[in-house]
Amino acid sequence: MSNYRHLELNDDVRAEVPSPTLDLKEKEYCVLSSQIELREIIASNPKLLEHFARWMSKDIEHSVRAALSGNTSIDPTIILELSNDPHLAVISAASENPNLDQTRLSELAGHRSYIVRTGVARNPSVSLETLKQLAKDSEWGVRRSVAENPTASTDLLDELSKEEVEEIQIAVASNTKTTMEILFKLWTNSSATRDSVIKNPNCTEEFLLNALKEAMLLKQDQDETWDDDLRGDTTVREHIAERPNLSRKLIDGLIIDPSHYVRQRLAANLSLNEEDLSKLSLDDDENVRQAVVDNPNTSKEGKATATLLGLPSKESDDE
Repeated sequence: MSNYRHLELNDDVRAEVPSPTLDLKEKEYCVLSSQIELREIIASNPKLLEHFARWMSKDIEHSVRAALSGNTSIDPTIILELSNDPHLAVISAASENPNLDQTRLSELAGHRSYIVRTGVARNPSVSLETLKQLAKDSEWGVRRSVAENPTASTDLLDELSKEEVEEIQIAVASNTKTTMEILFKLWTNSSATRDSVIKNPNCTEEFLLNALKEAMLLKQDQDETWDDDLRGDTTVREHIAERPNLSRKLIDGLIIDPSHYVRQRLAANLSLNEEDLSKLSLDDDENVRQAVVDNPNTSKEGKATATLLGLPSKESDDE
């Protein structure tokens, strides 16, 4: 097949070319293709042979080299070579590759471009020392990437939690390494982080129970005339209802929540047992009953009960 033949790049081709099971001859065709996008796609293939990768590292198109630079399965020496490429996009892609040499990552942490420094800050294999350096970067976007990095230490996250930039605070609140002590400080001092804090897996049951109780209270812009479905901080309660592995105390509190939006989120939770779902199958709200029917933990009897009481029509816009 001629490599100058134009291949229609539909969804099937885009899905097949990066596949590790792609035939060797087809790989070669893609590597040598005159179509830039096809070369970009094959460059990310996890089973790309070394001689193909070395050939593509010299590709005339920087977008192809950038795609190759981000491939985590190629020889690290090729990634190191690409990290010295004259084009910024190629260096940036290499900076995020977890197989890039630590010495080179440390060097790139001082790169003139914040885009490259951000890539280093995102790298899951970057050393703690380099992260500490980047945590003092003049660009807040770089510091946010440090806060998002799963290898950041607790001490580093604690320091970053004191930042005034809300985006950095939110990143700390979302990091699974962030301790409950730090999460509580963010919850108390930064309203912008609350949604992220309440979703963090490190939240304790005690904290969540208190947050649930607090979220039942009227907000400053609400009064007693507000509908039960909207009264209080329903967003916080919905987020709690969506958490995996809910404790019995939390389930018992949420299952009687006055807002059907909260109960609907709870009814979809896989933490619930058949007894919980059986109760919710009798809920007054049809959307809650639909969530019960859709939950794989619901018994046949529970699904039948919910269906018998009525489910929303397909045209219903209520979620």
